[in-house]
Formats: sequence, C-alpha cells, structure tokens
Amino acid sequence: MSNTLPCVVLVNPPITQGQRNGYLGPVIKSLYFNSPPLGIAYIAGYLARENISVQIIDAAVEELTVEETVDRIRNFDASIVGMTSTSNFFVNAIELARRVKQELPKVTTVLGGSHMTSNAESAMQQDVFDIGCVGEGEITALELVRTLTDGGDLQQVKGIVFRRDGNLVFSESRPLVKDLDTLPMPARHLLPLDKYVPQPNDGPYLPKAAVISSRGCPYSCIFCDHGTFGSHYRSFSAERIVDEMADLVNNHGVKDIAFVDSLFMISRERVSNIIAEIARRGIKVHWTCTIRANIADEEILRKMKQAGCWRVRIGIEAGDEGILKLIRKEVSLEQVRWVVTVADKLNLHPKGFFMVGHVGETHETIMKSIRLAKSLALTDITVQINTPLPGTEQWELYPQYGDLVTNDLEDFSFWEPVFVPNGMTAAELEALHRKFYRSFYFRPIIIWRHLRMLKKVSDIKRYTRALLLLVGMFVCDRRKRSGDHVS
Repeated sequence: MSNTLPCVVLVNPPITQGQRNGYLGPVIKSLYFNSPPLGIAYIAGYLARENISVQIIDAAVEELTVEETVDRIRNFDASIVGMTSTSNFFVNAIELARRVKQELPKVTTVLGGSHMTSNAESAMQQDVFDIGCVGEGEITALELVRTLTDGGDLQQVKGIVFRRDGNLVFSESRPLVKDLDTLPMPARHLLPLDKYVPQPNDGPYLPKAAVISSRGCPYSCIFCDHGTFGSHYRSFSAERIVDEMADLVNNHGVKDIAFVDSLFMISRERVSNIIAEIARRGIKVHWTCTIRANIADEEILRKMKQAGCWRVRIGIEAGDEGILKLIRKEVSLEQVRWVVTVADKLNLHPKGFFMVGHVGETHETIMKSIRLAKSLALTDITVQINTPLPGTEQWELYPQYGDLVTNDLEDFSFWEPVFVPNGMTAAELEALHRKFYRSFYFRPIIIWRHLRMLKKVSDIKRYTRALLLLVGMFVCDRRKRSGDHVS
C-alpha cells in the first residue's frame, strides 16, 4: 500500500426499515440509540491524536440507509472502514460490509465490538469482513492502520483475526489498557450530538451526555457478556473523569451526564474521590449513575446528591433469593430494599433494572419480581427478557434449564423471548413481561412521583412520548399473538 496515511471511517451500521418500523421499533429508537457509540468515538479520538484522518458515521441514529451510508464512505474517500456491532445487530454489519465490498472493493473492512470479541471465529465466517478486532480497539486500530499503510505483517498486530491462504489467523491477544488516562477523550465532535435524545422519562435536564468512567467488571453474573472490556476493572482517575465532565459542560452546554459504566460504584472510596474533585473544580451539572446495593451506604448517597446526582440506577434483576443466587448477582433482597428506601428518602429517584425469564425462573418467581418492584419506592423500572448470549457462562448453562426458541441473532434483543425456562412458554413469558410494566406504571403512586418532576412545558411533551411508548409496547398487543393469557 501507499505510505500516505489513509482515511479511516468508523461506522455504527444502519438500521433497516423493517427493524425501525417493526414490533421493536419504539425500543430501538428510544433505548438502543439514545446515546453516542462511545466505543468508536474513543478509537476515533485515539487515531486523531496520532494524526490519522478519521471520520464517524452513526448511520443508526441518523436513520441512513445502507446506500446512503456507502455514499458517505465514498465521499470521505475511505480506505479502511471499521464497523461496530452487538449480536442482535450483527446482520446489519454484514449487510453494510457486503455493500461496501460490492461498490468499494479496494476498501478494507474491519469489524469490532462486543459480538466480534465474544464470537470471533463464527463472525469471521462472513467473508465480507477482512479483519476482526478482538478486545479494546484504540491501540489495535492505530497499529492496524499503520501496518496496512506500510504493507507490514498483520500477524504482528495484536488483537486481530484475519485470513491468510483461506484460513483464519489469530494474532497474539491484545493486553488491556492499564492506564485509561493515557487515552484521549472520545471524539464527540465527529458525532451528530443533537440527534441523541434520552428516554422520555429519563431526561428532565437537557442536553444530556453519556460518559464511561471505567472499564470492566469483576463480578460474575452468569448472564453478563464482559465483551470488549473484560472482567478486570480499570478506572479513569477522578481528575480525568471531571476533566471530561468540565469539557461537556463548558464546551457542549451539557446539563446532565449519565455515567454508563458497567460498574460505576465499585467502592465508596472511588465515588468519594470523584465527588471531591467535582467540588474542588466547582462543576455544576446534574448526573446519574448505577450503584450496587451491597456497596452503597447513606453517607455516600447523601454526598452524591449534594454533588449533583439526581438519579441512581440499581441492578435488582429478580425478586427471588434463589434466582439471585443462581445467577450469582451477589446482592440480597434485604440490601435492595434498604438502598432503594434510602435513595428515595434522599430524593435520588431510584430506578430499578429487572429481567424476567432467568434460568430456573417460573411463573411464581416472576410474580415475586413484580411484587417486589411494586413494594419498593422506585420511580422507574427497566425490565428486559433474559437472553443467553454466546460467550457468556449462561450460554453454557441454559440447556439444563430450558430451550431456545430461535437461533436468529437478530432476535437477541432482550425485548422478546429467545430462551424459555422449563415449564413456561414464550407467550407466557412475553405476557408476564408486559404485565410487569403495566402493573408497575399504571398506579397512582407512580403517576404522583412523576408529576412531582414536572417543571416546564417540555416535560409534558416528554411524558406524553413516554406514555405513548408504554401503551404501544406493553398495553396494545401489536403482534396480536395467540397463546397463553396472563391476567
């Protein structure tokens, strides 16, 4: 290849019209693409710092077609196209790569992200991908660009898989980035920031931005895909985290920051250090984060509130102690009840995350989860349908506890049944999922909790959108499926 550094285009692949207009269309729009793809933004920032010409196309949020996406790639005169993909949108990456290969055959196609990291060998069976990036992508991307430019040996680039003489070749594994502070901030200036709209019941302070302040999670929940960042926990320093907060506030006018780490609260000390740095710098901004019920105490929650935190998110997952032990959540229901009560007392608007259809789940254990959610002082919930992902421990265990109803990765959305526990049906599981939302939200106490949050006319518009989403997904049976009825 030429010694002239190429243009790299990083793409979040487009969503098809069928996906956008289908049963899960409202979920796709409101939940999947309400914040930027920070993974490729970090890679773009790293390449840009090394004077590599780089662009980002978030085709999903911009509602671009495959043809429009390829046109943009062509206009950028790209020689390398890097795509990111989760398992349920893997088909979208395949279609984009296929079209790129058809229309721009000289372009090198690279796939990264959680699906490639967990399923590299099967993903590379798709010959439209020239190279797979396994694990964290910043350093790998830079070395790959330089190697392709200089015509070097790809096997010397750690963390990739490629073909040689028709066979897959895995290079040496890429070590995790030890010091996250060595990474530049994500290249948000390359993203259409005005396109990212928070969930309608999660955005009283706008504009809102997402921040990743750590990588990895040391806990061993069997359903979790540690994916790109692994299980080894690493954190940016408190100074670097607040640097990013200050940049968002001062240069982007952000009024609310959502920390979207897998594990923001690994310890009270870490959170205290971040809070102290916020206070030292005088940063005034609202923010939210996920906490663990077995770590939080009233003192740290009070400090968080004083530092601008307005909502805490809590991974509860199930209302049955036996299920919690089976999925290795390492949290008790007593701890959950305590932390929600304290968070509510401090006006931290606690939000609970649940799943239905765990391994070992029954109709009664799901009803326990519903009763637990209704008994807690939660303002909001998110309830997903448990989905065993290839590469997780649950993927190896699920045959002991039930069956898959589909092998189509496009259905692995966490919003429709893929795995059905023994003794249940897909229709029953879906009906209980819908019942969970209806029985939680359509209560006077929840309406009152949200009415207290109304501050301006735009809030009424947000809540109207939230109500329409709730009714459309969990009241109206848009698929009109026949099957089990759950009263």
